[in-house]
Amino acid sequence: MNDVSQSRYWNDIYSQPEHPGWTLGHAAPPLAHWLKAERPRPGRVAVLGCGYGHDAALFAQAGFDAWGYDFAPLAIERARQAGHETKQGRLTFVQADFFDLPRTEQGAFDYVYEYTSFVAIEPARRDEYAAMCQAILKPAGMLVGCFYNHGRSGGPPFDTTREDVLKAFAARFHIRRLEVTPHSIERRKGHELWAEMVRR
Repeated sequence: MNDVSQSRYWNDIYSQPEHPGWTLGHAAPPLAHWLKAERPRPGRVAVLGCGYGHDAALFAQAGFDAWGYDFAPLAIERARQAGHETKQGRLTFVQADFFDLPRTEQGAFDYVYEYTSFVAIEPARRDEYAAMCQAILKPAGMLVGCFYNHGRSGGPPFDTTREDVLKAFAARFHIRRLEVTPHSIERRKGHELWAEMVRR
């Protein structure tokens, strides 16, 4: 079995000639819609599994202090080289295992952004993932993002369901919204659950 808990596994994917299949080349449309429609108050946001940094850059353009974390050194290297523009916000990229963040970033963020990280980790670590998100958020901080309910066996990405997400997060977060978003890219339409959760 591929060891998705090792940085080398992900770095090897980024080192292949073709870009990783999950790379959109732009920020995720559900995030763009949320920022435009809801106009959330800017704050410090942790973008987990940031890849080439498009989502983190969009947060920074909206005035957030965005920290993009990725396990793969190549992803961070390329995110830094991409020349992402910002407006009022700041943009920082860090190579790290986000399971280590509670030791260094306890209660440091107003927001955590999730987009395909939950389905990239071993399913057995999902409770640990939810605990990590809670730990790095300030009291009443917010988790937003998409959970990928693709319905296929195997992985990564490992499938998840609404029930799986609730099982991992409901004890730690007030669930404001967890529903299929109409704003997905075409190949993911009907399979992404947009989440808005407030830390308990």
